[in-house]
Amino acid sequence: MPDRPNARRDLPFLRSGPLSHVHVDAWPLLDAHLDRWGYLRVELDGRRMTSRAEAHRHIGEVFGFPDWYGAGWDAFNDCIGQFVVDHNGQRVAVIWRHLEVMAQVAPATLAEVGWGLLETQIGDMPAQNPANHTRVELVVFAVGDGPDFDRPD
Repeated sequence: MPDRPNARRDLPFLRSGPLSHVHVDAWPLLDAHLDRWGYLRVELDGRRMTSRAEAHRHIGEVFGFPDWYGAGWDAFNDCIGQFVVDHNGQRVAVIWRHLEVMAQVAPATLAEVGWGLLETQIGDMPAQNPANHTRVELVVFAVGDGPDFDRPD
């Protein structure tokens, strides 16, 4: 068994990315992949993210950010940095459902949240002291049922 998870190896039907779009029919396969590799799951619900303020409120809840977390990316950067410190070495999977609801009501916020999560995934966020070597392995999966979501043939 390989020593590192690789969704594209384990789920060869995935063609999207860097934010992987997984069809709801393929959820059992993704679920098994996350279990196999011991991912901590953070679940986002697009139905609760219908404005910038609501999106940040929901993000704060699901990531367990402190009460002072506000509706902005500077606060996200600070708080996700602490999340990384608190979960050093862990694999974290963000499972984002019901994007279609968010896309209809708050498309700019959908793009903004996606960008913020992907910046975190590739390591551009959070900004940490260079002496701090903590890290998490964060991956983002959007789960839905449209034609843009990947599933086995």
